[in-house]
Amino acid sequence: MEEYMRLGCGGLLIAGGLFLLIGVLAGDSLQEQSLMTNLVMSVLFILAPIAGGGLMIRNHFKRKHFSLKAKEADLYQRRERHILRLAQEHKGRLSIPEIAVSSSMTTNEAETIMEELARKGYADIQVTDSGAIIYEFYGMADRESLEER
Repeated sequence: MEEYMRLGCGGLLIAGGLFLLIGVLAGDSLQEQSLMTNLVMSVLFILAPIAGGGLMIRNHFKRKHFSLKAKEADLYQRRERHILRLAQEHKGRLSIPEIAVSSSMTTNEAETIMEELARKGYADIQVTDSGAIIYEFYGMADRESLEER
């Protein structure tokens, strides 16, 4: 609610500044006063509200953007932890379909996270004789399968 108040106030400041600008341009008040007075009045009552309103609106969208990024990062971390728990349950060996079935992730989302974990060196990609891709986490893998290597 507060963020929409800022957005509304920003819009009102811009509208007020533009209204005053139109009034000054339409009237003859510029000729009655000195150049310095006109400049100060224009900055105070026209440019400042327009700039302030613009900043309020920009900050509204910037804050919303950062909030969305933080939510995406949190979701990614939760999904990564879920995959690591699944790997622990499956003795360190997981396939993409196993992840998708055991979670709310799509196969594309699971594959993206698994590729990132493999890139970081937490998992290794193995291809079975039947062509299935298995991700193996060495820290959680069955000790017997590690000793066979």
